[in-house]
Amino acid sequence: MSFIYSRVKKMRIFLSFDFDADSAEQLYYSDKPVKISRAKFSVNIGLDRVLRLLRKYSIKTTFFVPGWVAENYQNHVIKIINDGHEIALHGYKHEKLDELSYDEEVRIHSKSIEILKRFQSDLYGFRRPYWELSKHTLRILVAKGIIYDSSLMDHEEPYLLKINGQKIVELPVYDTFDDWILFELEYRSPLEVLNDWKYWLDTLIEEKVNYFCLILHPACIGRTPRLKILEDFIQYALRKGCTFKKGVQLAKETLRNIKE
Repeated sequence: MSFIYSRVKKMRIFLSFDFDADSAEQLYYSDKPVKISRAKFSVNIGLDRVLRLLRKYSIKTTFFVPGWVAENYQNHVIKIINDGHEIALHGYKHEKLDELSYDEEVRIHSKSIEILKRFQSDLYGFRRPYWELSKHTLRILVAKGIIYDSSLMDHEEPYLLKINGQKIVELPVYDTFDDWILFELEYRSPLEVLNDWKYWLDTLIEEKVNYFCLILHPACIGRTPRLKILEDFIQYALRKGCTFKKGVQLAKETLRNIKE
């Protein structure tokens, strides 16, 4: 595994969403009605609120969708597609990939690709479910034609990985930009998180970093005060001259800009 970096001048924001619905809860906590209900907020209310906000600012982005969610909430995935957003892979039922055998993981990715292609003929991206990959994940994805991953945390800008002689773009993430961790695990206040996001953006721009990724979940960011601070952040970023991109756009830009 090797990597090559790419640099462009303008700050691009990857306002990415993990539309998990209750996939993980049905797999790991099927006997926990309260946990399931919290996850289903995304299906009942959160997703529609998020889509309205994105339409308001003409932002097109990427939703990482488990295959099981696409099967069970087809109309919700169609809403995402009809609004011009990209869908990308996120496991089948939000599995812990590092706990699976190689054959089990291949089966999960293959099944999810087959399901999501019913909604979007070309699939380009993937993000780790449950915050981890297996040692096989990227090799499996490259072999299946996926051109970008958004799971690793070893850089601040998109870069190119070479795995077994094949290329895959990495759109790096950082756990402190994950709303589920901030709000549902650490119970941070919305205004505190907004100030953190603004400060991170300012310092990255000062450092001439060209990329900032937020990991958002409709079940979490769709709660009213959190959606309000997301809108405030969008307005702040626009005033700073930032642009918002889909994952596939960022990946293709990286491939164009790479100097090998």
